[in-house]
Amino acid sequence: MYTPTITSEHILRVNSDDNDDYYPEEAAQIPRHGCTYILCATSDNGNVLTLLDGSVVLAARGATHGSIYWECVETQGWFGWRNCSSSRFVCHDGNGRLKCTAELGSGWRQFTVTPVPKGGYVMQMLDWWTLRPVVVDEERGLRKLGRNGDKLSEGVVWEFIKVNPNLGS
Repeated sequence: MYTPTITSEHILRVNSDDNDDYYPEEAAQIPRHGCTYILCATSDNGNVLTLLDGSVVLAARGATHGSIYWECVETQGWFGWRNCSSSRFVCHDGNGRLKCTAELGSGWRQFTVTPVPKGGYVMQMLDWWTLRPVVVDEERGLRKLGRNGDKLSEGVVWEFIKVNPNLGS
């Protein structure tokens, strides 16, 4: 006699042809290669990752300036975020401050995404051999970002909102 290990009536079924049309929103919470997202900082009043006048900042989602659409590009197990307007990747400078100037081959544009217990994800970047969380690094009234945190608990908590890629063009 066969007894299934899961007996819940709420079993998620996904069509096996791997077509995005069959993924419910619950399954699209973690970023996937080739998809376009708005990166919402739930730990920062819902502000979103924005390319504004060449700087990577957190800004209100309804702001009239800046670019908020980011394509997820996975390379060798690392995530990268390519801005849909500039076609450049988020990376960091020598001081760990985030910017958006990298091309595909840059090693300073690599992110990991780690789930946190209360929901959402913390993004981390390499600082030589140490993974450091992305944190708010305020400068002159702008909510800039850096990969300068020491502990996962210091990191900005993100939600990845999948959007139609045509919105970013």
